[in-house]
Amino acid sequence: MDKKKVLWLILLNLGLLLWNVALFSPGLIGLTIGADALLTALGVTDIVMSLIGFGWGNYSLLFSEKNSDIKLYKGNELSQAKDYVAALENQKDKKIFEADINTAVEQIYRIEDKDRALDTILAQYFSPQEMTFTKFQSTVDCVQELFYQNLKKMLNRIIIFDYKDYLKVLDKLNSAPVVDGVKVASKAHAAQLKIYNEHLDYVHQLLEMNENMLVKMDSLLLEISKLDDINAGDLENMAAIQEINELIEQTKYYKL
Repeated sequence: MDKKKVLWLILLNLGLLLWNVALFSPGLIGLTIGADALLTALGVTDIVMSLIGFGWGNYSLLFSEKNSDIKLYKGNELSQAKDYVAALENQKDKKIFEADINTAVEQIYRIEDKDRALDTILAQYFSPQEMTFTKFQSTVDCVQELFYQNLKKMLNRIIIFDYKDYLKVLDKLNSAPVVDGVKVASKAHAAQLKIYNEHLDYVHQLLEMNENMLVKMDSLLLEISKLDDINAGDLENMAAIQEINELIEQTKYYKL
């Protein structure tokens, strides 16, 4: 259960409790049952309404479906690394993606660390105004843009993934009757599971693509660290830079 829902549950039940304490406390409103017809009627009405509010409110919060307020990330809602981390962490209630989400969060911290390391190293050889620095930074920025685009795609796929239905399908397939030693599963359920597995594969592919970008950035850091001095020609002709540029071009036209 997400933190927001827990907070609303606490506020609802605490509010009902405090309301009734105030109504029936002799030092406050002082409703009673039995002593006066009007006060009794008001007291009984309050109890009935409180029970209805308690039942309906708790049921709605505990069993409401998320599908009614699905919100995909299409614009600039996520602008910083911390926004992506928070959005990913918010989807951890879908346990099937928990390991993928942990991997994605770790990748975010890694790419941020590598970006800072590259900036620090290059600042020792070039000024930010130099063309070489600008071209290099543009390449790194492009890698990051593609990296976060993949994360946004991953997030949207996780959001639309109906985890409850997925568990139901798995349960139905696991409990399918066995005939002559072979499970006879519904074709519809098997087709549903195939679609859900495609969702999972899609997420894994995006994580793999991002991991590949991180590996290329590691290679670039390693190459730069081996040089005692760096000039514009060295930087542009580095194998790692060429591999990164190739990766950028491939990823731009690779549709998932």
